[in-house]
Amino acid sequence: MAVRFAVKLNGDNNIQRCTQAEMTALVRETIRQYGIAPSVVLTVGSGNLGNLSDTRLKAGAAGSDSTNFDTAGELADVSTVTVNFDKIVQTISNISTLESGDDDYSFPLYLDGSNNLRAMTLTDVYDTFVKPAVLLMCTSDTGTDQAGTYTITSSTSAASGETLVSSTAVFTDTRANAGAYTAGGLPETVDQPTTITNYYLHRIDPAAEATIVRPLVHVLANTDRIQMYPVTKLRDFLRHAIQRAVESDEHTGCTIRYSYSSSVGSNISVNSRGTAMLDTRLNSSTRLTNQVGDDYRAQEVPSGSAGTISTHRLYIVRS
Repeated sequence: MAVRFAVKLNGDNNIQRCTQAEMTALVRETIRQYGIAPSVVLTVGSGNLGNLSDTRLKAGAAGSDSTNFDTAGELADVSTVTVNFDKIVQTISNISTLESGDDDYSFPLYLDGSNNLRAMTLTDVYDTFVKPAVLLMCTSDTGTDQAGTYTITSSTSAASGETLVSSTAVFTDTRANAGAYTAGGLPETVDQPTTITNYYLHRIDPAAEATIVRPLVHVLANTDRIQMYPVTKLRDFLRHAIQRAVESDEHTGCTIRYSYSSSVGSNISVNSRGTAMLDTRLNSSTRLTNQVGDDYRAQEVPSGSAGTISTHRLYIVRS
């Protein structure tokens, strides 16, 4: 790992190393630039992350007899309805290599052990600016240090600093509506669900623009001089660097992907994002009976208390 301290011009136009605070601000600017234009994007549609299953009970088929009520053993049991949700679409951009878009300037300059000015290598750029940014981005937190990444909530009202991706739920927890099954309604419709919780995808917003130090660079286009990096070009450079590193496998520890699984092969860190998506279900059944003339009606219907069957999560994966 080669973390470098970029150099700048101080107030007396002398070359000196940037401070730790200035380097940290450049890392956070790298995050901000990613938040403006992420290269791994999640949308809501026909998904490619896999299925999240919601289960609920439904009633058995009703029984009818002219002499007596069917016993529990004679009736069809309640059974499970499973609905699969595959809503999140992960799209990975194809970003050009860093050198191909930044040929007017060298990478930022630093002082080597002999106090000679050197241009950072591509590995230096990733280790100095991008990897520290990605380390901050790939936690379970959901603040501006995670700009451009995603989280799950149970509300369409985005929290401060977040943007709702879609009003279509990425997962819905349903249960049998036990109160909808009545003896007087026999034979009841077997599947009578009620929605318990909808879950939605949000993207975390970038921080507001802040002042950043302008490292020295070697100008390569039509001249041969050292100058401060133009601020617009500097921001473009940082955005290009992190976009490329995040979408590619070019530098270990800088690639970002999303998954529903916490075990996804070779990775460095896996962290859950936002609210856990719960699949809950009633745990029992009740036999309802009703006599209408010489028609003895009976049916097994869902009842009992709710329990959690599965806990689904969105994970951010760094590799």
